Amino acid sequence: VTCRLFLLLPCVVLASTLRLELLDNTAQTGAVCLDGSPAGYYIAPGTAGDEDNWFLFFEGGGWCYSEYDCLGRTRTAVGSSKSWAATMSTEGLLSDSCSENPTFCNWTRVYMKYCDGNSFSGNRAAPVVVNGTNVYFRGHVILDAIIAQLRAKHGLDNAREALLGGRSAGGLATYLHADYVGGLLAAAAPGLQKYGAVPVSGFFLEHDNVDGKPVYATQMRTIFALSNATAGVNQACIAATPPASQWTCNFAQHSYSFTKSRVFILNSAIDLWQSQCILTAEPISKPNSTSNGNCSAAPGWKACSEDIRSCTTTQIHAFSGYETDFVRAVQSVPQFHAEGNGAFISSCHTHSEAMTSLYDTLTIDGTTMVDAVAKWWRGSAAAPAAQNTYLPCILREPARCNPTCPVKFVMSH
Repeated sequence: VTCRLFLLLPCVVLASTLRLELLDNTAQTGAVCLDGSPAGYYIAPGTAGDEDNWFLFFEGGGWCYSEYDCLGRTRTAVGSSKSWAATMSTEGLLSDSCSENPTFCNWTRVYMKYCDGNSFSGNRAAPVVVNGTNVYFRGHVILDAIIAQLRAKHGLDNAREALLGGRSAGGLATYLHADYVGGLLAAAAPGLQKYGAVPVSGFFLEHDNVDGKPVYATQMRTIFALSNATAGVNQACIAATPPASQWTCNFAQHSYSFTKSRVFILNSAIDLWQSQCILTAEPISKPNSTSNGNCSAAPGWKACSEDIRSCTTTQIHAFSGYETDFVRAVQSVPQFHAEGNGAFISSCHTHSEAMTSLYDTLTIDGTTMVDAVAKWWRGSAAAPAAQNTYLPCILREPARCNPTCPVKFVMSH
């Protein structure tokens, strides 16, 4: 997701080039995208003495919710590596501009491409045959293969500090795999001194739509089963959850409860994607459709879900209710209050805003995201969470209660 912001300042895409590396030996490892093509990542080596500090970042891109939806996804860049460019640029939290991103600008950056349909969690050995075509669910295998190749080719074993992050569906992956990746790094890198996780816009609520239908929950339950993710998500969550409810471990609000790693949450409580694809989504009505979800389809909600300035008073109240539910869900997780953790949760109608120029302009109580993340990362692992927690104002009319939020934020893929 990139952005277009309607503000006094433009959303600037900075030249921060990473180069593509496809995974080796995928015929043997099985680390393939939905279509069977090799998975991979983009990488930029660190500089200025930060070569052994690593930022591992999961790409986002939603999920597929049925066999045919996942089949359709095989013809896109989030289901196949065939169209991936040789290089890519990043900004915000992954920028190499030390004026925009002073804490991590010189680190070795790895952008793990997303092509498995369920947040790097699929773990199905045999492909699913859909309309005569093999569809592979190998997200967790891909994650293992990326770590192995980074160790073999790029010296990940020498890591001194490491941060795991991700945006959107990759933000969810950060919650699901924070402890797993931390364990791999602790075993591989004897000199590792610090590890933590920064999920960006990855706390998707298990929440009904405006008509009381569990549209999104049903979709996530389906992809959890289809991708065989039981062994691919947080295993402490799985062990503590009855089999019939283990699919809920595919949600941050459940998985985070079992996370031991330090976590700093970057999210909006009225996230733009969630307002469109959870709160105002409707089920797909056409059988065997390759359509990916049915966002903003609740009658009378399309304009409001895309631009909060178009909302009626009743719709603003619904958004305020969702914001309240979001904050309550986050705060109900004991780890949210654990030492060493923190959060920056805004009231902006945005998505993945930390990956845009908003990273160093959006503020809560006078503190920018970039400064909040830096304070958390450089601070003590024993610091009370309250010292690193920034919570949103409650959305009322007029629509913006935080003047540093953009007037309008448009997602594009």
